[in-house]
Amino acid sequence: MAGIILAGGKGKRLGGPGKALRQLAGKPLLEWVRERLAPLFPEIILVTNTPESYSFFPGRVVTDLHPHRGPLGGIEAGILAAEEPINFVTGCDMPFLNQRLIRRMQAYTRDYDVVIPRLGSFIEPLHAFYSRQTLFLIRKLLREGNYKLSNLLAAPLKVYYMNEEEIRVLDPRGLSFFNVNTPADLARAVEIMEEEAGYSESCRYF
Repeated sequence: MAGIILAGGKGKRLGGPGKALRQLAGKPLLEWVRERLAPLFPEIILVTNTPESYSFFPGRVVTDLHPHRGPLGGIEAGILAAEEPINFVTGCDMPFLNQRLIRRMQAYTRDYDVVIPRLGSFIEPLHAFYSRQTLFLIRKLLREGNYKLSNLLAAPLKVYYMNEEEIRVLDPRGLSFFNVNTPADLARAVEIMEEEAGYSESCRYF
């Protein structure tokens, strides 16, 4: 399995440059995501249409086969590059990925083509496992100009929705799904890091 990071966001609400390159506590957002995935997957693949901006990235960097098609095109490129039966896909703006949760999701991939979290009525398609079996439907949707990721969760693909109760056991605060879109989100991410550091420090005394 590989971990696939999509870095397609332009970061307009963050004032540019590309979202993945915005600094959070002294490191690019992308690096926080990569560090969370590195212990879980032997290969980390970055999908971007500006590869020249990521010469520092220690994994493989690939580009979309169908540019400007949103995350659906990025997922296609990542899956093709990985050449693995199933892979984890996430965004470049999710600095608090929970490794225990991802491992639990991975356990369901033996029996399903897609494993995806669902919190209430919301799904998290950029925190999910996708098998190569999804490629035929991805290509069909791209041909039709239908780029909504929710349309990928359809028969005959077998989809497992991890429910909120199961998620909260491993990630009580739901920080896995916190993504950075605005300056306020960036500031809040720093606060979360400080809170988490304080909690870890306090645990040393108990």
